[in-house]
Amino acid sequence: MAEEFIWIITSETPQEGTREGTIRRNPYDPPTAPPLPTRRGVPVRAEQLEQGMTDFLQVLGQVFRHAQQRTGELAGMELDEVELAVEINGEGQVSLLGMGGKMAGKGAMTLKFKRVGS
Repeated sequence: MAEEFIWIITSETPQEGTREGTIRRNPYDPPTAPPLPTRRGVPVRAEQLEQGMTDFLQVLGQVFRHAQQRTGELAGMELDEVELAVEINGEGQVSLLGMGGKMAGKGAMTLKFKRVGS
């Protein structure tokens, strides 16, 4: 059976002074437009992505259980619904995106968890 792949679109912005970036030799040179990000598709094995998601959800489950326990103890409340933004990199690694960062929401996958039976 052939391996299954999922294509992940990655984006990289060249940094100033690097080989692909702009080089300003003189502070009096006219400003140049910042380099545009380059996008490319990267094939990720479905098995690798599945493992990354499994690992992420396993840790997330522990966090949810602890949060549920603590909210019940401290405030008499129950955790009913959680919405998270995650990012998948070109190696199949799943990462939680913080809402305060500049990457928040860009190319993110939203996972919504709701209590069963609510």
